[in-house]
Amino acid sequence: MSQDFHSGVGQAAAGDINNYGVNIHVVDKTETRGLVSAQRKELHVLRVKCEELGDDPRDVWRTVHAQLAVTSISEITAEQFIDARNVMQTRLERLQEEADKRRLVGKVLRAVTEKDARTELNNFCELNFGRTQLNNLQKPQLQKTLEFVMSFRPNIQTEPQAPEIRPVTLRMFVMQNRQNAAGLFCLGLLIGGILF
Repeated sequence: MSQDFHSGVGQAAAGDINNYGVNIHVVDKTETRGLVSAQRKELHVLRVKCEELGDDPRDVWRTVHAQLAVTSISEITAEQFIDARNVMQTRLERLQEEADKRRLVGKVLRAVTEKDARTELNNFCELNFGRTQLNNLQKPQLQKTLEFVMSFRPNIQTEPQAPEIRPVTLRMFVMQNRQNAAGLFCLGLLIGGILF
């Protein structure tokens, strides 16, 4: 459909317009292209990874839908794919961080139990981080705590050892106790003179 105008033109609603040799094409609304199967598959792989870390798959999709203002995966366009992937990737990284923290807390608690170092652990955490709750520490803080516990050597208090007892010979006794030996010798002479 073509229209020719030779005077002022108000508004034209649709179609091709010829105005003194200038063609103006009114373009219809662009079509949005849905996700291709490879993009859908990549999003589902990320959802499965989140699920393996203990996340509810419905919550993963709800987050994506809320961020992109859609109600289902079929409404996500190819242009929104990168945003959807970033939302899921961020969620996956957070879940991995939480899983790493739980694993580190478990290792710290096992090592503390083995070495009976609960008091030392509390003191270390209080001095270095200002808190003693392991669940409230960040991953680098937990790694530092685990390093402390692994290198901790408990002070084993042993009973003092008795001095070594060596038999005393007569000569050693006389040398160490000269006055006592001289007194015993004189006493022996006196008793011997009285009795014999």
